[in-house]
Amino acid sequence: MVDESSGHTAEYLEDLMKQLESHRKWVQGQRGGRPADLAQADLSGLSLPKAVLRKVRLTGACLTHADLSNADMGAAILIMADLSGSDLHGADLMGADLRGACLNGANLADANLAGTDFGVGSMATADPMIRFTGTPAPARRTELRDADLSRALMRGAKLADCDLTGAELVDADLTGADLRGAILVATDLSGATLTSAELKGAVLSGARIDDTVLAQLVELGAERRAKLVSVIDRLPDLAELHRQWIETGGREGQRLELDMADLEGANLAGLDLSGASIRRSKLDGANLHGTALVMADLVYCSLIGADLSEANLSGCVMRRVNLTGASLKDAVLKSVPIVGDPDRPWPTNLQSARLVNADMRCQVAEGALLAYADLTGAQLNFALLKGSDLTGARYVRPGADVVPE
Repeated sequence: MVDESSGHTAEYLEDLMKQLESHRKWVQGQRGGRPADLAQADLSGLSLPKAVLRKVRLTGACLTHADLSNADMGAAILIMADLSGSDLHGADLMGADLRGACLNGANLADANLAGTDFGVGSMATADPMIRFTGTPAPARRTELRDADLSRALMRGAKLADCDLTGAELVDADLTGADLRGAILVATDLSGATLTSAELKGAVLSGARIDDTVLAQLVELGAERRAKLVSVIDRLPDLAELHRQWIETGGREGQRLELDMADLEGANLAGLDLSGASIRRSKLDGANLHGTALVMADLVYCSLIGADLSEANLSGCVMRRVNLTGASLKDAVLKSVPIVGDPDRPWPTNLQSARLVNADMRCQVAEGALLAYADLTGAQLNFALLKGSDLTGARYVRPGADVVPE
């Protein structure tokens, strides 16, 4: 059933239902059926579980937050479609064309994605019959950031150059998949099957892997540092420009902005990197003792064994970072008041972070977000337990299984 609370008009929903019913009949070989053409259609927020959409044309369509769970979408044309936040768990997308599609935050758990094409897509070249009212969107890589692909069947899937940053691929079957040049930063590959997969040029920095997956990666000759750009030699100059940017309110200097940088072992102790953007980068073993990272963006970074003791992490975004074995002893995790809206302070964000065996005995954790973080074996103190949101966080120690509330 189509949900009328989705914001679409009753007339639009009635016409859509007729098209979907006619398409179902066409797929199932019944009289009166005809294929639906829903290119650039708006299906956002609709509830369409178990819908029959095999071979449907949805080029450039908007399906954000739609419920397509257990839908039959085999061989569907979804080039440049927006499926961000959609529910596709258990859906059959075998052989579908998802080139250039956006699936950020989508739920694809248990979906059949065998032979699916997730390559770079462009509506203008792939579907020339579409008439544009303005300038068509440029070609783009398929995005699956933070998507849940747990247990998904992805045998032979074409994922070359696909952005899978932060995605969950737990127990996914990627046998024979083409992952050349794919971005797998902070991706959870635990239990995944990678037999005969192609991984040349894939970026695996901060990816979560178990011993079995590691053995597969070694056998496949995967290079976990591929595509990371070393900037250690340029750090003094970049830090100086950032200092000028802070002191002049942006009038001089330049904000530190890095993405997929190799900063392993870098010495950044005592620097003021407030407001910096260092995303998807490798900072394993880095020295950040006493560093100011107020309102900085470190999302998806790998900080294994890093020293963040006495660092000021107030308002710092560290969602899905890997801080295994890191030290945040005496660090400050305060919320930062937002100018013009003091009632909505900006908290330190460590949601879904991996904090295994980390020293989390911080100085203060005022409003810090640690929801769904993995604190297995971590050292905690009262400041952290009292001041943080630990909803769904995991804390395991010998003889205990504690989830602080």
